[in-house]
Amino acid sequence: MNLIEEAIKLESDLIKINSVNPSFGGKGEKEKAEYVKKKLMEYVKKYDIKNYSLKEYNTTDKYGIERPNIVFKVDFGKEKTLHIISHLDTVPEGDISLWNTNPYEPVIKDGKIYGRGAEDNHKGIVSSILLLKMIFENKITPKYNLSLIFVSDEEDGSEYGLKYLLNNFENEIFKKDDLIIVPDFGTPTGEFIEIGEKGILWIKFTIKGKQCHGSTPESGLNSNIILFNFANELYKNLYETFSEKNPIFLPKYSTFEPTMLKNNVTNPNTIPGSVEVVFDCRILPNYKIEDVLNFINKFIEKFDFKKYIKHYDNSTTPKINYEILKLENPNYTDENSEIIKELKNAIKKVLNREAKLCGMGGGTVAAFLRYKGYKVGVWGIGEETAHQPNEYIKIEDLVKMAKVFYEILKQ
Repeated sequence: MNLIEEAIKLESDLIKINSVNPSFGGKGEKEKAEYVKKKLMEYVKKYDIKNYSLKEYNTTDKYGIERPNIVFKVDFGKEKTLHIISHLDTVPEGDISLWNTNPYEPVIKDGKIYGRGAEDNHKGIVSSILLLKMIFENKITPKYNLSLIFVSDEEDGSEYGLKYLLNNFENEIFKKDDLIIVPDFGTPTGEFIEIGEKGILWIKFTIKGKQCHGSTPESGLNSNIILFNFANELYKNLYETFSEKNPIFLPKYSTFEPTMLKNNVTNPNTIPGSVEVVFDCRILPNYKIEDVLNFINKFIEKFDFKKYIKHYDNSTTPKINYEILKLENPNYTDENSEIIKELKNAIKKVLNREAKLCGMGGGTVAAFLRYKGYKVGVWGIGEETAHQPNEYIKIEDLVKMAKVFYEILKQ
């Protein structure tokens, strides 16, 4: 079976297995992990691979569901190891009426294969397994050991996936000078390598005033007025204060966007006494999230609500508190690190393109590795259909990804 045929077979089999993350109501990754293990052991037998280990690092989540993690290593007697980390879980299919086909029945059309997970993250799983096929059919001795890692729970924070591995088995699996690729990103032509991710701060502000009838504002304290002006002033001040740019990122600046609003009244003639606003902040590695939080604390202390409100109960003082819903620090890989150089060279040789470095506002499991001091390149090829209806991947791109990995391993 050639690479294209094998890619179609692997991708088709994976699409048929529903592995929606349990946090989104799914049954989890167990069945997909069993398939991956079976396929790896088929290769072990077919190619008579002696120098391998296959270990499972499974755990149980808060729902009582087993969450699998697989580490398959082939020891070629080298000092350093190339790790390729893919994830087994998917997001739900969403509104089924938006799909042209059954999300869990692979459909091939115009060189593309459609189905939930086809790009995110089957492209990582399939290209990893194809790489193994290429190594042993071409009978090369790679310049690095090879580690194929398949983790759970990437779509909901990795508590039962890579974070679980790093918290409990880091020294057993990784060494600091290893090379790591996370194939959970991609552009259609494949020249972009993600080397950094913005910090993520989701912060919910609660503003408490005093509820009263809409016709007697002097009897209460309108928390809406305070919120509107507080949010607007904070929005402007955050952008003005943390205004540095980094051209590697898109967008090249930090972002501070109010996203969710909520108050405690449902009728038009009541002034609310409690309201909430959530900010989604994506912060460049130029800054520490601690600095942003310190700025917010000082801003709250100095905020003068009296400038914005006409009539209120003078005996009432508003309270502004916040809760951090999510905090992930910015992370970055040195562009001169070995893995980035290897990826750039391989992209040039295989795809005939000059690699470009980029950062992004979203998050991948690379962040948890970078926090620990590992050098990670996030790379892949894809049409950016992840999480969308009619998700697909070009079949030839699965093979191209495997060839880039193979180029890195060649002597």
